[in-house]
Amino acid sequence: MGRRDARHLRRRKGRLAVPLLLLAVTVLGSASAAAFVGVTRKAAEMDVTIVVGGAPRIATVPKPATVGSALEAAEVVPRAGQLLSLVSQKVLDPARAPATILVDGLPAGPDLPVLAGATIEVVEPPDTTEGAVEGDDVVPAPPMPEVVKGLWHPGQPGHAISRKGAVSGEVVSQVQVQAPVSPLPVTEKMVALTFDDGPWPTTPEILRVLKEKDAKATFCVVTRQVKGAGLTYTKNALADGHQLCNHTVNHDQKLPSKPQKTIDDEIIGANDQLRERLGIKPTYYRPPGGSLGPNVIATAKAQGQGVLLWTVDTKDYQKPPAEEIVNRVMGQVQPGGVVLLHDGGGDRGATLAALPVLIDRLRGEGYELVLPDAVAPVAAAPVDARPTV
Repeated sequence: MGRRDARHLRRRKGRLAVPLLLLAVTVLGSASAAAFVGVTRKAAEMDVTIVVGGAPRIATVPKPATVGSALEAAEVVPRAGQLLSLVSQKVLDPARAPATILVDGLPAGPDLPVLAGATIEVVEPPDTTEGAVEGDDVVPAPPMPEVVKGLWHPGQPGHAISRKGAVSGEVVSQVQVQAPVSPLPVTEKMVALTFDDGPWPTTPEILRVLKEKDAKATFCVVTRQVKGAGLTYTKNALADGHQLCNHTVNHDQKLPSKPQKTIDDEIIGANDQLRERLGIKPTYYRPPGGSLGPNVIATAKAQGQGVLLWTVDTKDYQKPPAEEIVNRVMGQVQPGGVVLLHDGGGDRGATLAALPVLIDRLRGEGYELVLPDAVAPVAAAPVDARPTV
């Protein structure tokens, strides 16, 4: 190698030495920085022992720490003891008994500062079941039929002594002391007079005859007419002790084929109007023309109303002579009967003329005139003490 080549090589080595030195310094600097960060992080954290359910583990948590922040950093959520129902084990109170927190064996709250090396113990209470109480219970009577033609005696509730959950009321056991009684059709000589399609200008005369004869009747009112003079007639009927029945708002005889909204407007709407104008809600619903369908029956039932039909149709809307109206009733009436008459919807002169004669003839045959919702309940069942649950 010549002198020139040797000088060139020395200059090249010199240029390479500077980057290598810088690289070495950089590497050493990065290592020192990493070590510094590690030391800094170590200084900002501490180890504590977390004990849950008797099982300890070491958790690294940020400084400064409280009991609450340490548990949060360790992702530990103390579980409270729940209150469960006696039968179904349904949760009645999810935080009936809170968990207990101990720091180094002493009770602590969530804000207590925690030092490195501390032991935080979470004591979770077990779930508990509610207690039981004993008491008297009414056993509901079976319901009346949804649709009735004649008169019925309502059922009688029963009586039982029950052991049940103190909070939930869930029945654990029940000893029946008095059995409930199902409703029964009336077999005694009772009959109900019902008048449809009013109030009407004829209504006051019908009321006059009923008062003179000391008889009570059921008026199935079309509520679009329960206003003005019609409202006065209806108030007078109530004042005289008569019963009202829901006969819809507009007397739509094709109601079962209509949309549910129309059914609601007619049945629920009539109840709303009677409540607003008279402060009452009838026991029964009578379908215009006797037209029924599942949706109509269900809507009345949801309103807490039975459907009241009839056993004797006088067809007085056809305007037969008064004598014919009386004969139709007397030829068809049976114990527990419901007679269909009309005080509205047209000229009711024949009905008015027939009414006093009809009342006298029925009473002459030994019939008692009653209101459908005033029939006495079935006689109570004999004592029958036995467990039912």
